[in-house]
This record gives sequence, structure tokens and C-alpha cells, in this order.
Amino acid sequence: MKSKPRPPATRQQGKKFPPRPRPPRRKDAAQDSMDDVHVAMPRGDDDVGEPDIAHLSQVEEEFLDGSFEKHAQDSAELADDPVRLYLREIGQVKLLDVDDEFRLCACIEAERFLLTLRRVPLRTGVDLACSVYHAIGRELHTSWTRLAEDAEHLKADLPDLALTLTEAQSLHLTWESKAPSYLRSCLASEMWGTNQLWDSLVRKAFSVFLCLYLLPADYADWLLKHIHAHHDLPVLRTLHAHLPEDSMLEEEMDAVHIRAEEAHHSLIRANLRLVVSVAKRYLGRGISFLDLIQEGNLGLLRAVNKFDPRRGFKFSTYATWWIRQSINRSIAEQARTIRIPVHLFESISRIMRAQRLLTQELGRDPTVEELAIEVGFLPTADVQTILRAHAENQPLDAAMQRRLETATRRIGRALRSAEEPISLDGPVGGESASHLEDFIPDEDSPSPLDSAVRDMLRDQIRHALESLTDRERQVLELRFGLADGQSHTLDEVSEFYNVTRERIRQIEAKALRKLRHPSQTRLLRDYLG
Repeated sequence: MKSKPRPPATRQQGKKFPPRPRPPRRKDAAQDSMDDVHVAMPRGDDDVGEPDIAHLSQVEEEFLDGSFEKHAQDSAELADDPVRLYLREIGQVKLLDVDDEFRLCACIEAERFLLTLRRVPLRTGVDLACSVYHAIGRELHTSWTRLAEDAEHLKADLPDLALTLTEAQSLHLTWESKAPSYLRSCLASEMWGTNQLWDSLVRKAFSVFLCLYLLPADYADWLLKHIHAHHDLPVLRTLHAHLPEDSMLEEEMDAVHIRAEEAHHSLIRANLRLVVSVAKRYLGRGISFLDLIQEGNLGLLRAVNKFDPRRGFKFSTYATWWIRQSINRSIAEQARTIRIPVHLFESISRIMRAQRLLTQELGRDPTVEELAIEVGFLPTADVQTILRAHAENQPLDAAMQRRLETATRRIGRALRSAEEPISLDGPVGGESASHLEDFIPDEDSPSPLDSAVRDMLRDQIRHALESLTDRERQVLELRFGLADGQSHTLDEVSEFYNVTRERIRQIEAKALRKLRHPSQTRLLRDYLG
């Protein structure tokens, strides 16, 4: 199928990739740090999955109605001078349009593709750079052939190969251009992201674009002349035969790395204001504004490393989802003294949101049953059955009542978990002289009245024992633990005094008879009655 003729593309002079010294080889492009933002890459893979189409569509609608821009205004008035300085600095960076994002992401994706090819095992005697560019040639030829087949199957226009090559090579000089992206305009369709056949065509077109971008400039000029002359790619043997020397190929691979690094930083710097816009929505959740921005920056870094421009969404739409996930995870793990599990934290957020909405609608605080119906802890069919029964003043059947009670118990547990802990050292009243712990009774310690009665009883017993001889008093103190609080047996006391057990029993009996005299029991009667 012949490609549709297009007007020639012109190169716009914009922001250029500055030349840099040749960097050392690196193992993984995703491990770069963003020094300008002063944040670190998160270690390990996050357990949060990829956002689905529904989430991204919802975020995209919020961008279209301008709600994020509204929250980004006057953020500097909410915190201290460091935040003002930070916001002033990031406010000087120009925002990206969808075509700029597409070009920057293409530079980043091209390096990932190049790193994948470099991991392919080499044949004996073949140089790494030569092997990589042979693979690029094969991928270019295969993707272009399959792209033409998909375009014919969908009855769509095939992108102009010469214009695609020109746009891809223009990224060697600059990613910023006033002209819209030719390839993205060709692929833009309502089917992008919703139709599998169209998505397959997009993947092949983007693969062609990446292969053309990775070609050295002189080699691309030769290829462009061939395309103008023959309106198609040369055969694979001709592509390989015209490859430049290995040293030039290695220099081009290093240049791809440099441009990807610049694109990575530019994409992050241009979206730092987006982080502030999202972070402002989470003020008052127990984490400072600067910490919210820091966590949002980590989410932005994750988005840059995981974004796939083939899906058709704007990068800012995709990044917003990851920024929210990072901030929500941070709030769930750090905002409270007692950590709440993430799944329970999400349930609490849904309950609080439903509680605010029901309060506005009903003009009163909603009941736990109303919250259970609104939050979605019950299936839709059960909710409709319960609402119908309430409208008709009919009782619920036993099974439905049990499910409703289970949902209300879940609501109750979540609301109890949402309660903030109180410090025992917190001041009570307007002055800090008293603390909360001073008003909490100790159930294990005796009351002041019991302590006073016990002290008085001890004094009366001591006074009664004064009427006994020293030996009798000592024997009673050992037998009943009046001295050290531990009672002893007759054998232990007899061994202590080196007398017989019977003699100790006689001394004890004689002492107790003396204490039973009315003159002695009078002192202890009030305590023993």
C-alpha cells in the first residue's frame, strides 16, 4: 500500500541537547538519579500495579476541566520560605504540550530499546555496535512490513516514511518544536487505547520511529535519499552493507544515552509543578507540604521510568496516577502514630468521603447503615433490595439482615481505626500544669482510703503485739508474715530457733490466747468485723 503524500517537514530551531563528554557505559537507564530535584529513586519494584484505562481517563478529564491548575495557584502562601523558593524555581520551567512529551518519551524509550538490544548474546567475532545495528535494521524492516499490512487491514493511511525519518532525526538536535509531531498526528485516533488492532498498528509505527531515531546522521541521510528515490526501504542486505564504521556506531550509541538522560531530566523538571498541584490536595493529612512534594516527586520518577507513549495518553495524565499512589502510600505509612494497613486506609478514605456527601445531602450525620449502603460494602443487588424494603416499610429477610450487619460492623471497625490516638503527656485545659495521665485511674494500685485503713490496722496490730513477750511476738511475726509479708511453717520456725516443732506450736497457741483477751480484741474488733 502506497503511503499518503504529505507536505515536507521543516526542522524548528528550539531547545537543543547540549554536548557532553562521553559517559561511561551503564547497566540500566532506570537507575539514574535526579539531582536537580534532590530526590532518590525508590529501591525495588513497587507493589502498585499499572493504572488501567478507567483511571487514566478519569485523570485526563480532570486535566481537561482545569481542576489541577486551580489547585496549583497560591501554593507558596501555604508554607514557609523554602517552599516559596522551590515553587518560584520550578515555576520558571516551561510546561510541555503533548507533542513535546511524545518527543521526550521517544528519546527515553529509544535508549531502553537500545539497552535491550545490547543484552542480546553476540556471535563470535562480531563487534557489539555492529551486532546492535544489524538488529536495528532487522527490526526496522520487520516493523515497517507489518505496519503496512496492518494499515491495509484497517484501511488507514500509512505514515510517510520520509517524513517519519526526518522527524526522528530532528530529535538529534532538539526536542522542542513549534510544529506538531508528524507521527503522533498520524496515529491520533479515537481507537487509540481502546482498539487492539489500532494499538498493534501504533506499536509497529512507534518501533519504526525508534529504529529511525537510532540511526547515525550520515547513514540516515543516505537512507532518506534512497526513500525519496524508491519510495520504500532498501532490502535488508543493502541496509547492513551501508552501515558506517564501528567507532561511529559506538559514538551514536553514547549520544543516544546523553539525549535520553537530558530528556529524562527535562520531562521531570517540566512536571514538578504537577506534583505541587496534586500534593496540595493532601494538606492536613498529617504530613508537611514539603514531605508531600517529596513523595510526589518519587511517584513522578516512577512514572518517567514506566511510561509507555504507545498507550496514547499524555504523560501528565499517567504521572498524576503514580504521584497520587506515592502520596497516598506515604500518608498511610507515615501520617499516623499507629500505622493503618493500606487497604484499611483506602476503606477509611471512602467512608469519610461518603460521610461528607451524605451529610450535605441529608443535613445530618448519616447512620452506620446508610454509610454501609453508600460506600459499596454490599453488592448492588443487595443495596437495591434494602432500599426497596425501606421505601415499602418491609422487614429484611434473615440472610439480607446478616449481610447488612456484617457491612455495618466493617464500617464501625474502620471508623474506630480512624480515630486519632491521644498522648498521655498532652496538657489538659488552657494551662500545661496538668496532663491527661493525671486523670486516669490506676486499677492495680490501692485507693487512698484502703491505704489509710491498712496503715491504721498495721499500727493497731503492732500495739497489740507489744503485750507479748519477745519470743511470742517473733514467732507470730514469722508464722503470719507480719514482718516481711511471707508466712512460715512450724518446721521452718522451729529450725530457725533450734527447738522442736511442738514447742513452737505451744508458743503460738499461748500468744494467740493472750491476743484473744477482751482488752486486746477491743483494738482490732472494728477491722475484723
